[in-house]
Formats: sequence, C-alpha cells, structure tokens
Amino acid sequence: MRELFLTGATGRLGRTVQRELKNSWIIHPCSLSGGDDLTTAEPRDVVPENTDFVLNSAAMSSRAGCMHNPSAAFRLNSLWPRKLAIFCADTHTRMVHISTDLVYAGGVPPYTENSPAVPRSLYGWTKLLGDIAVGNRNPQACVVRTSVLTGNAGAKMATFSEDILSGRVSSFHVNCFRNHTDINALARFLSKCLYSSMNGLVLAAAPYSMSRASYAYTLLGKQIDLVHASDDIPHDLTMRPSVRIVKEQE
Repeated sequence: MRELFLTGATGRLGRTVQRELKNSWIIHPCSLSGGDDLTTAEPRDVVPENTDFVLNSAAMSSRAGCMHNPSAAFRLNSLWPRKLAIFCADTHTRMVHISTDLVYAGGVPPYTENSPAVPRSLYGWTKLLGDIAVGNRNPQACVVRTSVLTGNAGAKMATFSEDILSGRVSSFHVNCFRNHTDINALARFLSKCLYSSMNGLVLAAAPYSMSRASYAYTLLGKQIDLVHASDDIPHDLTMRPSVRIVKEQE
C-alpha cells in the first residue's frame, strides 16, 4: 500500500485528502495541533522512512497572522517547502506542494501558469517564495496553485461556503472575483496528481470565476448584503486553470 506524508493534516485540505485516501493509502499525518512544528523541523526528522509520496498543504494562511508573526510565516510558508523539496529530491520521493491564487496582484486576469506573480500581501509573498524554492530545488515536484475553497471540510478553519451557510459571513464583495473550487473535487485530483509525473506549476481550480457576492447569492438563493472590497486586497484573481476542478453531481 502506498505511503503518504501529509502536512497540514488537520486543516481544510488535509482533512479532505485523508477522507479521500484513507481506504487505499497509508497516511502519516503531520500538523501543528498534533505537535509538529514545521517552522523548526528538519524533513529527515519528521518524514517516515518508507514514505513514497509527500503532500505539503501546511501553511500560515491568515493575512493577520502573517503580519503579526512574519518570521513564523516565512519559516513555514517559504523555508519549510524549500527544505522539503531538497529532501524529496535527494530521496527520490514524489512531492506535491499546494499554492494559492493570492500570489497574484489581481490587476491583469485571467492568470495562467505563465502570468507574472506580484503579491499584495505578506502571506502572498511568503507563499510565492516557497513556490519558487520548490521549483528550483526539485524540478520533478508539482506546485498546485488553486483558489478559494468551498464545500464540506469539517476543519477548524471553514471553507468559504461553510462560512456562508453558518452565517459567520454576512456581507459579500461585489468586486472580488475568484475561481471558487470544491475542496472534495480538488482532493480527488490531488490523489491522481501524487501518482502522476506532473511537474512544475499547475493551476488547478474551478473552470470559471465569479464574484464573492454572486457565489453567495447562488448558494443561499436569497437577498444578501453587498459591499465593495477595499483597495488593499486583490480584486480580480480570475484564473484560467489548465486543470479544471469540477464538483461531482450529487
């Protein structure tokens, strides 16, 4: 049976990947809540010896958290992926690293694998540095860049749709566009990506973009509170993904 070392195992994507693969893979979960501090760890000390595949979904993804502790954000989002990429290259271990559309500025969509990335936030910069390091240190690794996640994750940090349905988010930007991507469909793609020879940067997201407000209205089917996003965040992060992540019909 294939063995997977999974970082960010208790996060939204980590939990979803575990549900998807639990019956066919041996999963070695790694998470901060499980006592694993990747900001100081060395891969040789945390990756099990018989690991065949590595999926790095760990990240400090809160913009406020990154601003509050930029050193930790840099160590987890930039330095850890670099160290892991070197380790996987040296041990010939297949690696997939998760990236974000927030590496883009939001000014010249649609974005593709060839688009320049100029982040508007510290979080975006730390993620971009990690992406670049993985590509440079392990050309056989795959960097999967996706968008805002939707669907049922059941993690401490909710997906966008979970936030909407729970009422935690009650006003929605009319001028922010993203490829709202189903997390369960993304997990299914990642299970295939791990076992493929796909390498380099790959944009994997829902095939179409819509505003945050339009997505919320479609989900709720009722009148919602509309607001305009401030100028300090990217407005249009529409991607043209080479891998179209489509939710399965129920």
